[in-house]
Amino acid sequence: MPALRLLEVKSDEEFTDLIECEWLSYEQPYNGFFQLYCPTTGTGPNARAESMKESTDRQLAWHREDPTSIWLKVVDDDHSSKVVGAAQWNIHHSNPYPNGVEENDAFWWPEGEDRSFASKALEQWHRPREERMSKPHVLLNICFVLPEYRRCGAGSMMVRWGVQKADELKLETFIEAAEPGIPLYLKQGFELVDYHVIDSTLEDPSERWKELKERFPPVRWAFMRRPVMGEANGN
Repeated sequence: MPALRLLEVKSDEEFTDLIECEWLSYEQPYNGFFQLYCPTTGTGPNARAESMKESTDRQLAWHREDPTSIWLKVVDDDHSSKVVGAAQWNIHHSNPYPNGVEENDAFWWPEGEDRSFASKALEQWHRPREERMSKPHVLLNICFVLPEYRRCGAGSMMVRWGVQKADELKLETFIEAAEPGIPLYLKQGFELVDYHVIDSTLEDPSERWKELKERFPPVRWAFMRRPVMGEANGN
């Protein structure tokens, strides 16, 4: 087994390796929903590298602006502390949506139908949070592991960190999980509530919208909840 170590991300410089790991993790297998957040735009041999740089800068800016955001990473000390997985937890001590969910504008996409398509999908992703998470809670916003390090304990390390923090604070914990991650979260005390489908279908779509729909087909996510410590047994 690799010599894995869990660390909290403390510096801006760490985000370069962090987001490279993110891209590699979601490319294998291909995850269309991630591509809505982090698309490769443009053409040419440098398109992917330039898009990854934009994604890194944007996610770092989001992290800096969000006092609830905590990024973790798992490194392999047998391979020069290579980043093999990471997760973002959000710890909300109060209702994060007192005025509702903010409008989603996928400004990182080119203007036009591409941006409209991405914005519509992200709106469907965020809107249910207002209904279900308008209270103090802990949220696992994203969690990923490189393909070659899956089932080696990296994911469990990052999830345990968050649920232990939630237990200390006596807060509910929420996850919007992709199908492959459900067994891991069930082992950590989460319960499956229901499924949510993100679908950008229009009644009379343009040819470009049809192309985008084929590239980004409907996605089904599992909404999962971990009760406050002791709540399940009535303590």
